[in-house]
Amino acid sequence: MARLNSYIRREWLSLILGLILILFAVSLFAGPLGPRDLLSLRRHRKALETQREELLARNAALRTDVQKLTSDNRYLERLIRRELGYSRPNELIYKYADPDASKSTTQASHDRSPHAGGD
Repeated sequence: MARLNSYIRREWLSLILGLILILFAVSLFAGPLGPRDLLSLRRHRKALETQREELLARNAALRTDVQKLTSDNRYLERLIRRELGYSRPNELIYKYADPDASKSTTQASHDRSPHAGGD
């Protein structure tokens, strides 16, 4: 026991510095500014960069559309005809029903009929 006390008296500064170093290392890896948070911030930055690239591409497409709307009359006419259903004078527009949509409504009405199912 006496040897331990004399060792502690001689090396107390080294022990305190070692303890401080160990606490610093633990706080570095487990603290709020450690490598775990660094990885999380890198993932977040990558996601933001991807979102930024998508927004830049969308912005460029919108700029192109605005430029076409202000200068290209054929584009504007196609857009009006498609979106609003406009037509030229003496022009006939044929609209066909979607065969898949009519099949599903026929099937649904058949399922609700009183003769469907077994009694």
